[in-house]
Amino acid sequence: MSERQILANQAKVLRNQTKLLGNQRKLDQVIKNQKEIKTNQATILTNQSKLDQVLANQKRIEANQAKILENQAKILSR
Repeated sequence: MSERQILANQAKVLRNQTKLLGNQRKLDQVIKNQKEIKTNQATILTNQSKLDQVLANQKRIEANQAKILENQAKILSR
């Protein structure tokens, strides 16, 4: 193998190593994004649970308000 071919091959190796480093950085970012997605999904589930509780509380409040109105109507009709 000539010196020229060796140098050309070394240049190819360097280009490939550079591409590999770039791909590794991209892969690292993908992994980081996946972790962030999992964290966000957990937050969404927590928030959904809280929202469900708020909605249940609102229904209880509405039921209580209806009872209050009924009681007020009874008092007024006496």
